Amino acid sequence: MENKIKSLAFHILVPIMLSFIIWMLIPDYTVFYNGLAKPAPQLPEEAFVIAWCAIYFLMGIAATVAEFSEADQVYKQKAFNLYYLKLLVNLLWMPVMFGFRNLFVAAVWSVLLFVLTVLVFWKFLKLNRKCGLLLLPYLLWTVFLIYYSVALWIMNK
Repeated sequence: MENKIKSLAFHILVPIMLSFIIWMLIPDYTVFYNGLAKPAPQLPEEAFVIAWCAIYFLMGIAATVAEFSEADQVYKQKAFNLYYLKLLVNLLWMPVMFGFRNLFVAAVWSVLLFVLTVLVFWKFLKLNRKCGLLLLPYLLWTVFLIYYSVALWIMNK
């Protein structure tokens, strides 16, 4: 049980802490974001923070359940390699969007994130049905992220 608690803490807290550190390193992101024409629904920046924290929480639970699943170790390792790649792409979305301020690249990055999320969803679903289902809100969020990123790019060309 202690190992599961440590794993859960790792899988939830590390992405949230890394995201927070990256967020703090991006200068004047609020000035940039507030200056953009935004599509409907016009979300305040706080909505993104809340959404990402909730998603990281669900991802952490899914990763912990996957880690302790009875699945084949080789398959599990491949699933986690893909999961960590997706997490890296996810964490780099903020610097791409708000650091480089390149809306086109952010839109393309969102599509990449969606593709990786779909792949991880299917891998985790095969590991344990609950793992995959816990990633459904994340999958839906990435669909919204594509819409929002593409719309921001089109509206602010």
